[in-house]
Amino acid sequence: MPFSTNPKVQIVDASGDPCDDDSGRLNVNATVEILGHGQVAHFAQNVTDSAVALTAQAAKHVDIMANLSNTGIVYIGAASVSATTGIALYPGDVYSCDVINTSRLYCISTVSGDDINVVAHL
Repeated sequence: MPFSTNPKVQIVDASGDPCDDDSGRLNVNATVEILGHGQVAHFAQNVTDSAVALTAQAAKHVDIMANLSNTGIVYIGAASVSATTGIALYPGDVYSCDVINTSRLYCISTVSGDDINVVAHL
């Protein structure tokens, strides 16, 4: 099927010029970059019985694990998270989400002194 001279979708370059050779044929040189998580950062955080933000770390994706030695339940959520709302993490449980900074997530535990381990994918 020939390339239409009046396409419904027009492919343009970075300056807005059409990517064709003036005869309606598509003429594109492309560089493909496979995006992913090039680096990771990690930290441990003590969780109290008051909701606090996670330590600030830029991220694309974050994994949070409740420490195996915890004796309570850790809840992860927004600033209003409580010991009955949010995502409940029992010892060893993991929660993963996409977030631009770990400080956008808050944590609270039913037992002050429990810990979480955080891996931020950058």
